[in-house]
Amino acid sequence: MTGPAKLRALEENLLGLLRANWDGKGKVLDIGTGSGRVAVPIAREFPEAQVTGVDKWTKSWGAFGQTKACAEKNAMIAKVGDRCTFQHGNALNLPFKDGEFSLVVSAFTFHEISVPDRTVLLEEAVRVLAPGGIFVICDLLPRGYRVKSVPDLLKKVEQLGVDDVRHKPLKEAGVDLGVASRIWGISYLDGRKKTSQG
Repeated sequence: MTGPAKLRALEENLLGLLRANWDGKGKVLDIGTGSGRVAVPIAREFPEAQVTGVDKWTKSWGAFGQTKACAEKNAMIAKVGDRCTFQHGNALNLPFKDGEFSLVVSAFTFHEISVPDRTVLLEEAVRVLAPGGIFVICDLLPRGYRVKSVPDLLKKVEQLGVDDVRHKPLKEAGVDLGVASRIWGISYLDGRKKTSQG
């Protein structure tokens, strides 16, 4: 399977995960959207969703087509430009209100952010998530979260006010990215924000 084919397989797998766990309605946030590779398919797949992609779009990533202009162009090509918007923002301090989104996603972004403990990124994702909303993170896990094991990471995430926290390596989820998956521990982390404290 070639690189683009593997990415399409990952995209379809992620959409399948969302179809199984989310009603497809409401506001969606894609953190580290790049060229809109996750935001655009979500908007295309879920016609009742309003998707926002946020990114810093640094110059170094621009050389790889990871720009706001490219994301907007991709949304227009997919005919979802009216429901898929993009704006500048920082994953450490998202420019959104508490509880604004019913779904928060991020793919291959958190490991790029240099902080002593990446739990702060999850805190921000949960902050902007509405009670009962879900998040799905695909990244190198549990590296960078100051935990000794995956169960420790799950406990840490639960303490942020999240129920049904799950971790699944991509290969177990049905996606084989080749040797990268095994070396880097690429996996899904997902959960649902509690509807009440207690």
